[in-house]
Amino acid sequence: MNVLVGYASAHGSTAEMAEFVGRLLHAYDLNVTVAPLNDVQDCSSYDLFVIGSAIHAGMWLQEMSLFLERCAEALTSHPTHLFITCIRVLEPDGVEHSLEYYVHQPTLEKLGIDNIGVFAGKLDVNDIDWNERWLLASAYDGTESSKHVNHDYRDWYAIATWVHQIAKTMNLKPNFAQEEHVE
Repeated sequence: MNVLVGYASAHGSTAEMAEFVGRLLHAYDLNVTVAPLNDVQDCSSYDLFVIGSAIHAGMWLQEMSLFLERCAEALTSHPTHLFITCIRVLEPDGVEHSLEYYVHQPTLEKLGIDNIGVFAGKLDVNDIDWNERWLLASAYDGTESSKHVNHDYRDWYAIATWVHQIAKTMNLKPNFAQEEHVE
C-alpha cells in the first residue's frame, strides 16, 4: 500500500511531525512517502493520505488549500486523515476552538475527511518574523501568563496514538521484525 504523508510547514515543526508519522506508518509494512505538499503534483499512485498543516493567522497554510484542490479526486476516493499543529491547542478549549475556526469544514466534508488530529507544535519567537509575533500577541487575552513561547509542545505520545488508531481502523498490523544487515 502506498501512503503519502504530506505536510505544509512554516518553520519545520509540522515537517518533523510528518517525518515521525511516516516512520510510524512504515512499521506497518507500508510504502511511505513523506513530502511537502507543494512537491506532490500527482496523487494517483497513493492508497492512503495523511496530510498536515501548521495553522497561521487562523487557517491552514496555502500549500494545504492548493493540495486539497489539486488532489480532490484522489482524496475523496481513498482514506484521508488530516492533522494540524497550532499553539492555540494549549489553551482551555483550544482543540475545540481549532476544529471550529481553523479548518474549513465545508472542504473537509466535500472530501470526506473526518479524522482530524489536533496537536500543539513547537514555538521559538526567535525563529518567527515580527508579523507572526504581532499575530501571537494579538491573540493573547491577558487572562493567563503568556507561557507559550520558546518551547517544544509536541506530544509525541498523542501523535503516535493517533497514527496507531489510523492503522487500527484499516486493520493493519505492525511488523517489528528487524532485517539484519551484514557488512
